[in-house]
Amino acid sequence: MDLHKAKIFLDKINREYARMSKDPENIMRIDVDIMLAYVRDLYEALLAEPATPVAPTQREAPARATPPPMRSAPPEPVPAPEAAPPPPPPAASVAPPAPTLSEAVKNADPLPQIKPQPTATPPTPPPSFPAPPPEAEALFEYKQAVELSEKLSELPIADLRKAIGLNDRLLLTRELFGEDSEAFDKTISALNSFASMEQAKAFLLEHCVMRYRWTDKKRIETAKKFIKLVRRRYA
Repeated sequence: MDLHKAKIFLDKINREYARMSKDPENIMRIDVDIMLAYVRDLYEALLAEPATPVAPTQREAPARATPPPMRSAPPEPVPAPEAAPPPPPPAASVAPPAPTLSEAVKNADPLPQIKPQPTATPPTPPPSFPAPPPEAEALFEYKQAVELSEKLSELPIADLRKAIGLNDRLLLTRELFGEDSEAFDKTISALNSFASMEQAKAFLLEHCVMRYRWTDKKRIETAKKFIKLVRRRYA
């Protein structure tokens, strides 16, 4: 039993429980996964056993010295084969005579006149959108996971709709989509169809972050957890 590691994971479980007990109505699936990871680590620390010393191996008996090989008589020299006579040089090739013109060159037809092509007008550039504020960019900050519990909370998700429970769905609809369940469903369908997090980020910045005020203090933590869950869709 590794008591030192067990105490570390037990302290983590107590801190996570104290944090979740402060706001039991807003406990999300990610918080439950973190708590389960700490419990697994505590269980493994309690079952850990010290390594048993390995008995020293017996010394191997020295190998018997093999007698040196018998020297054989040197082989008799083999006479070198006679060199073959060089091949005769190839006959010089005769260049064919140059062709003679039988008829005078006729006057060439006049070149056709090329009409100038009208210059194409350049396409109109698309309208530029204003850059998102720093508060909106802060929602998408990402740090590489270090601990096992953090890595378990970042496992890939195949379908966002199946990964969000009923309670989390009601919470996200109320706080991040203005209680508009249809807007929530359309957003989840769009995020499931994207191939990268860059596409999902551009969609959320354009249609959700500023529209539903995700940067407000009362919504920023829920928005970060939702974006962290969306990132797992493209892991």
